[in-house]
Amino acid sequence: MVNSLKTRILLFFFIGFYSQSFGQIERKSLFPIEVKHKFLSTKFIYDRQTIENPLALQIPLLQARDTEVNVEFLTFKKQRKFAQTVSLLTAGFSIYTIFNREKVSDGAYWGTLGGSLLLSGYLNIRSNQHLGKAIKRYNEVVGTNKIGLIFDKSIDNQLITSIGFVHKF
Repeated sequence: MVNSLKTRILLFFFIGFYSQSFGQIERKSLFPIEVKHKFLSTKFIYDRQTIENPLALQIPLLQARDTEVNVEFLTFKKQRKFAQTVSLLTAGFSIYTIFNREKVSDGAYWGTLGGSLLLSGYLNIRSNQHLGKAIKRYNEVVGTNKIGLIFDKSIDNQLITSIGFVHKF
């Protein structure tokens, strides 16, 4: 009886020790993203692969499962899409103006063209700032060593303070 109890306890210990806890989220091996700025282009390096389109970073950024990274990257996508929509509408207006020159005045044409240029330029600059924030936060999340202080409350409203250290081996 005592021997079987010891065997069961030992079996539960090994199963618990070697299996992963269900309360933890397993993160696939995520690599930091390096940003290389050139004269008129930006290249991203992820897992020794050069990426020119920042939308290709969506998978690793969203796999980090960090709310700040998700919000910043999705804001980047939304603003980039809005800038493309403005450019598309401006191109449509320009084509309309080419075929109907007598219906559109020069002032309206140049005002629309200049306004859309300013708006799309502003949106592109802001979206790139959001992308930079997302990549910076992602690299912080993926970083190797982390030290943290956690404050929590127990069931009976007592303060629990803990210190954590995370290191990848």
